[in-house]
Amino acid sequence: MVNSAETSEPTPRRALLAILYVTLLAALAVPAIGALYRSPYNWGDGTKAQAVLLIAVPSVVLLWSVLSARHSLAWSIYWTWSLVFLGLAAVYQMSANAFPWKGVLLEEHINTAQRIILLAHATVFLVALIARPSARPGQVNAPPQVQGFGDKPQLKKLVMLVMSGHILVAALFCALMGPTLFTGRLAFQSRLVGMDGLPGFGSMYFLSNAGAIIIPAMVILLRKSRLDIPKFGIFLSIAVSFLATNPLIGSRFLTGSFLVAVVAASVGAYARRWIPFGTIAAFVTLFPTLDLLRGDGTGATQIELTPPDETLTTFDYDSFEMLVREVSVQGNLPGGLPSSLELLIAPFLRWIPVLSQTVLGDASGPVVAKSSGMTFTNVSMPLWGESHLIGSWAGVVIAFCLFGLLLARTTGAGNGQSIFGPLIETPTAALLFIILRGSLYEVLGYLLLAAAIALAFANAERRDRLGIGINKPWTDPYPAMLHRGQ
Repeated sequence: MVNSAETSEPTPRRALLAILYVTLLAALAVPAIGALYRSPYNWGDGTKAQAVLLIAVPSVVLLWSVLSARHSLAWSIYWTWSLVFLGLAAVYQMSANAFPWKGVLLEEHINTAQRIILLAHATVFLVALIARPSARPGQVNAPPQVQGFGDKPQLKKLVMLVMSGHILVAALFCALMGPTLFTGRLAFQSRLVGMDGLPGFGSMYFLSNAGAIIIPAMVILLRKSRLDIPKFGIFLSIAVSFLATNPLIGSRFLTGSFLVAVVAASVGAYARRWIPFGTIAAFVTLFPTLDLLRGDGTGATQIELTPPDETLTTFDYDSFEMLVREVSVQGNLPGGLPSSLELLIAPFLRWIPVLSQTVLGDASGPVVAKSSGMTFTNVSMPLWGESHLIGSWAGVVIAFCLFGLLLARTTGAGNGQSIFGPLIETPTAALLFIILRGSLYEVLGYLLLAAAIALAFANAERRDRLGIGINKPWTDPYPAMLHRGQ
């Protein structure tokens, strides 16, 4: 059962949060907006105003989020990511009229892309606000509490089964990859290609990586909530998960998502409010140089701090440009490329054996790259662009309505009847770093797996709480009568 008895943060600590967040956000927003209005490039007043909104809206909602009594890390990370990748990065790139992939972008397309983002922000905000579970007066969300009926035997059995299964799968994956886990991205990718013919290897790779972001975090939360899970099992889960996602294989987003999930699950509620602060600071200063260890000659030579106007114009911050490119080709995809319907179903079929072969490579990023004349096509597509490409404006509204419903659940169960929301909050927050970046073809399976595991755990906890499926010892229905000799 979810225990919502946690009290709000003391006033001094909330004041410190407010002061430092306002300072950081202002220090980033003011120079970026100033650069836009000093730019020699003649962007229209409407385009400039929308660019300012793409910084102001996420900043205000993020501040409200981290100060809220019912804090959701996933909700905060949505606005954090939007602020950096679609707000600050977009403004600096527009100021110099220089985009990561050297695109020559028309203002009409930029203007439309901005309106798509603002529509999505409004949609997700309103839906999440309306759909968030209600809380009893004076109560806020807290980690799931699984005390109550007995020792939760069904939940514990399922958790041990899932955790042990992931440990075995991840350990086998690491054993098959061998030294290539530590010799750089090129060797790792080469080994992946060489193992492609092994039956079930693709599923093993996916479960190792996705499970690493999802399972240790959920298990830590349940352990903190007094479910009797062995510490050694949790240690093994974290260890093999780190090996499967370690930075030497070249994926900073994957490694970062794993670390965020584990850290967020381990620390207290107040400390989690600082994670967006650290995330923003890292993204705008040193993130591009964190590919130091990829080992394929394309990464940085050293980790270093750079000013935001330099950091946010590199290839890592191409989300706004890819969205604008999508706007420029939406509805006019050349022949031979996947249709909108194929792009819609591909992320779901991608994870189904046999059927996955029918949608091989049907990711929206490469489709837009080819359609807009890019020579390098191994690129991502942010969720905003993908939903617009598939369903135009209606697609944006539908996609972000669904997304808002998911984020609403991460604010806690409220009614005290399900641990689904608190369980999925931390993994969702971590997965947003790769889900928002896209493409869904590559990442939707991660979110679906997180939801499936959280639902399974919540159902097992519900059955324990209600006494469904538990074998209770037989008791004499007439003990008092017998003791009285009747």
